[in-house]
Amino acid sequence: MNYSGSGRQAVRTALAAAVVLSVISLSGRHGQAEPSVQAAAASTVHKGAVHTVAVPAGTDPKQRALAARSTEPFSMLGITWSDPEAALDGTAEIRTRDAESGKWSAWRSLELDVHAPESGSERTKEGVRGATQPLWVGASDGVQARIRGAKLPAGLRVDLVDPDAGTSSRTGTDGMEKAAARQATAADRPPVTSRAGWGADESLVADPPTYTTDTKAVFVHHTAGTNDYTCAESASIIRGILTYHVKSNGWNDIGYNFLVDKCGTIFEGRAGGLDKPVYGAHTYGFNTDTSGVAVLGDYNTATSTPAVRDSIAQLAAWKLGLYGINPAGTIVMAAGADNGKFTAGQLVTMNRISAHRDGYPTECPGNNLYGDLPAIRTLAASENSPAKGADVNGDGHADLAAGVPRATANSRAGAGQVSVVPGAPGNPYGRNKVVVTQESEGVPGGSEAGDGFGSATAYGDLDHDGYTDLVVASPGEEVTSGATDEGGVSILRGGPNGLTGQAGMINEPTAVRASGARFGAELATGDFDGDGGDDILAVAPGAGRAWTVDGADRAFSAPAALSDGPVQDASVATGDFDHDGFEDAAIAFRTAAGATPLVVLRGSATGLRTGEPAVLDGAGGRALAAGDIDGDGFADLAVGRPDAADGGEIATYHGSADGLATTEAGVVGRGALEAAGTGGELGASVAVGDTEGDGYADVLAGAPGDDSGAGRTFVLRGGADGPSATGAVAYVEGAAGLPGAAEVGDRFGSAVTVADYTGDGRADLAFGAEGENAGDGTVVTVGPGAGAAYGPTALGSATGAGVGIGGELAR
Repeated sequence: MNYSGSGRQAVRTALAAAVVLSVISLSGRHGQAEPSVQAAAASTVHKGAVHTVAVPAGTDPKQRALAARSTEPFSMLGITWSDPEAALDGTAEIRTRDAESGKWSAWRSLELDVHAPESGSERTKEGVRGATQPLWVGASDGVQARIRGAKLPAGLRVDLVDPDAGTSSRTGTDGMEKAAARQATAADRPPVTSRAGWGADESLVADPPTYTTDTKAVFVHHTAGTNDYTCAESASIIRGILTYHVKSNGWNDIGYNFLVDKCGTIFEGRAGGLDKPVYGAHTYGFNTDTSGVAVLGDYNTATSTPAVRDSIAQLAAWKLGLYGINPAGTIVMAAGADNGKFTAGQLVTMNRISAHRDGYPTECPGNNLYGDLPAIRTLAASENSPAKGADVNGDGHADLAAGVPRATANSRAGAGQVSVVPGAPGNPYGRNKVVVTQESEGVPGGSEAGDGFGSATAYGDLDHDGYTDLVVASPGEEVTSGATDEGGVSILRGGPNGLTGQAGMINEPTAVRASGARFGAELATGDFDGDGGDDILAVAPGAGRAWTVDGADRAFSAPAALSDGPVQDASVATGDFDHDGFEDAAIAFRTAAGATPLVVLRGSATGLRTGEPAVLDGAGGRALAAGDIDGDGFADLAVGRPDAADGGEIATYHGSADGLATTEAGVVGRGALEAAGTGGELGASVAVGDTEGDGYADVLAGAPGDDSGAGRTFVLRGGADGPSATGAVAYVEGAAGLPGAAEVGDRFGSAVTVADYTGDGRADLAFGAEGENAGDGTVVTVGPGAGAAYGPTALGSATGAGVGIGGELAR
């Protein structure tokens, strides 16, 4: 789900108010929130202790009891036994004596669902014990226990935890680790109280953390036990859990990756780095590539507060967003162990935000919190800021799509593929790439030699569901038996789990379909009829015509005649040039006679007016892109002319109430941009987007022929007078944070695009270098930090195949 900026702010305001109210109402005071847990913990280091009392054997093998007795001081307790594989199949109850009043509590049951991790150092570590969940009881000095079961495990004992047995002064830390002020970004990290902030005794942790590959899902737990705690006690409770997990369970560290108290405060759990995929001990069978968050309290009896729900949602949205994952989606995972609910290796479909009970036979996180999870998933999805135009999974990050039409699929050379890498903070996250071919489920047709699936790609929300779809052309498609290169277009639908194929290829109408038409060889999308959903503009260059296809019902318009014969070097761009609410289109191409016209089609309530084209003779070029370059509210058009004299040029045509201007507003030639390189080809690729956030769209232009074909790209800054060479920024491989090295023949800049891959509200850049490594090709991205490169391995194509990755990037 995506909200507009104002709607999202309203949600945040309401949630913030709910958090404040919940803290006040839970504080036990009237009209005053509790003092900061972090402030109280910042000046001391707490040394927890565990006192153990063996449960004596009795005459009945199905029942054991510990008589009431005085003990060392404690605030938390649990029952443990020798064999971590053994289950306590029965009940374990305790009652405790209040250290201040001397009164005994009622009998209370302990949760029995703790299990050792299925792998990792804790699995084979000496001293690992089976255990109940720990129970917070407050300051106590006496205990009594009774345990019943069909077969009781050996070595039963009561473990009494004093989380504050010893303290010492701390220096060198302020005890807090907070996120920076929230900006309009996708799933910012919420404020988190660090381990230092809640007083973790780091001397308990003997081994370094274990890391998995990434975080694919978040499991929600409750700690069970009492809800009768104040939020000022939360840090002490967590210190008790750490002490119990290490000294009683025998684990290396606290099992949960995060904890949340009933006031919504988030605490760092297991050490290793908040933004790292730390292997935890929280959901037996599903600890790998997941994160566990536990809410302090029993949510079979208590109901969650808005503060709790908001904190879980923010945390999950941020944690999953690091890997380009929408928290509202699902995933198929393999169980890592036989756990009583699933067998090892069994494939299970899980929500990205799941409950402990979804993966393990337990009531955790309690019926009430479990019932809140659908709303938490929706809330987590709403944390993502919309990434315009290219966000296929709705996680607030644009996704990088690279067409590789020369790739081999199903052993068919040139069948083609599209590789999609989800956006994430820093750079798109390559490990979660998806490779789509015509063999992929739901994708129409089949992979055939020369189909060229991925020759052209375009983003657009065709079904108006808030998720961006991807339109993919295969211009070499054979539709009619015996024909060749008729062409076809496929739609990949966006959704919370990314792209899925949609049955039914789009082909030209039967009456005009012909070999060599190559329908779809150039693509764009736009809302030409103003119905809120995007439509498709597809060029059939071999037939010299273009079509629009309604995004909802796939109805064809009348064709736009471009020429009375085949055309070459076609390029398309869409934008609302006259600002009337209907997107317009521009098409450039070269005729057989060498003419380079620019055809402009106006949008209307019935779609593009294909029968009323405006033709600008000689105004065309080989690359087009649209955006508001001069900041006046009208889309403008940038035209790349790589064949122009002196290394190519970028021409601009301004939009107006009368539509696209018929004369150039300005031209920037290669010679006006630093020292000209050999070959140039400035304008072989163009994209438009606001890279500075100043309200003016900038022009990103590739010059792949520069420097004997090593190539470079330029950002021409937008302004009131259009793009200018003044202040232009050049990008070259191996410089300015970009990986790689500029080598002859790389053709860096063969394709370019602009999108918000990092989710920070600013446009990021992506460049294709189709000649990299003897024609294997690569794609390079650059955002706020260092750049990243995506070659054949990263994009799932064969190395050494000369497939020219980077020749086609979706925009």
